[in-house]
Amino acid sequence: VSYRDVPPGGSGGGLPRPGVPYNAKFSGGFFNKRLDRTTWRWYNSIMITLALTLMALPQVELTPQQTELIDALIQVESNGNDDAVGDNGNAIGCLQIWKIYHTDATERSNIGGKYLDCYTRSYSILVFDAYMRRYARSAWTDPLKFDAEKVARIHNGGPRGYKKKATEKYWKKVLTRLNRSAIL
Repeated sequence: VSYRDVPPGGSGGGLPRPGVPYNAKFSGGFFNKRLDRTTWRWYNSIMITLALTLMALPQVELTPQQTELIDALIQVESNGNDDAVGDNGNAIGCLQIWKIYHTDATERSNIGGKYLDCYTRSYSILVFDAYMRRYARSAWTDPLKFDAEKVARIHNGGPRGYKKKATEKYWKKVLTRLNRSAIL
């Protein structure tokens, strides 16, 4: 029996008239709360919006190599502190993301969000992933061509960071951290 099979207000049949409350049926039978048409539509639109929002949240599935590298970068950058602020206030979050890095990563991806969301670890990882997919695609996404050094040096020195002498010292710090975890 659905709500349409139950005549509103008692006898008679057919669909409810406008403005006449519905009987809402739940799995345990008829719930005594009555919803008018406006409330029913409002409730349905809220539930649909919620479902679509939850489905649209971007998620990153990382390989074990990627996870180990990100963990090492987080330790080198912020010692695991999600609220870290560095580089004279220019870098924030566990991965010490600069505003330009964030803009670069988000302008061609669908992750959305604001720069201050980088204080959230999961969002920082999304930004990092988008940046690497843009500037180190094969080194980051292809398990056979995975290149932790190139990825780390791009994170530290920008799109051409892997070519800069200045990022070599940074890579040695990351490599030391990776060797501590014994996976590379």
